Amino acid sequence: MYAQRKDWTLRSVHVDVHLEVQGQDRALIRKLRLEGDLDQAQRARLADIAERTPVTLTLKQGVRITTTLE
Repeated sequence: MYAQRKDWTLRSVHVDVHLEVQGQDRALIRKLRLEGDLDQAQRARLADIAERTPVTLTLKQGVRITTTLE
């Protein structure tokens, strides 16, 4: 949406996520692949936006998950 508003030539975004576990430590490794005619500043801006999505911010804070069956 941001790239569209800015009229950038972003054709597609691919996201790969891998869960890395080492003992008790867990980390999500995320790779972004941006397709389109973007300069380095545009790519950096889109990567910055990815770091501030609601999902990313929630995962970084940690969240309790409660499951119920009905």
